[in-house]
Amino acid sequence: MKSFFLASFLCTAFALQAQYGGPRLFLDVPSFYAHTPNVENVGHRLGAGLDVAMNVGTHWGVSRLGLGTTFTFDPQAENFDQTTLWGPFALLEAGAGMYRSNGNQCAKNNQSAFTALGKVGMRYDFNSEAVVTEEGVEPNQLDFTLGVELGYFYIRDVFRNMEFVMSGNYHTQAKTISANIGFKFFLNLRANR
Repeated sequence: MKSFFLASFLCTAFALQAQYGGPRLFLDVPSFYAHTPNVENVGHRLGAGLDVAMNVGTHWGVSRLGLGTTFTFDPQAENFDQTTLWGPFALLEAGAGMYRSNGNQCAKNNQSAFTALGKVGMRYDFNSEAVVTEEGVEPNQLDFTLGVELGYFYIRDVFRNMEFVMSGNYHTQAKTISANIGFKFFLNLRANR
């Protein structure tokens, strides 16, 4: 499994190096979203999340390093305020597919751009109590993820913008599927302003 992740990150690095004009640099500041750590048990554990990430990408791939936190609770509990959990985390991801690009692979104002990625990653949860697992599985603070990310935004400003994003991840250690839906405010650090 570690060899798979290493090969994925190396392939992404070579792709970034080969991209004409150098990689694109996006700073997501911040991403905020509705969140459930387990889609099979969404009625008993849901909430919101917030994170910041640095993205190094091309039109067809990305590597990302970020920090964030989730806040979840059980809305069906009588005293749901006693079920609240903060889940600070760090993540490292690599994705392949269309990344914040349109069919022309250009960044011009007044046009739509999309994200459609398959991704792999590692996630470290600082609060082990916030790790949701399948029944009978011991919580592990370090987990590996396989996921999908879909996004859309309209290019009004090539330097700063906001993307609507939906993503899902399968957590290989916890054996659960998490889901997020929300927005990413981002800065294109290589935009010509």
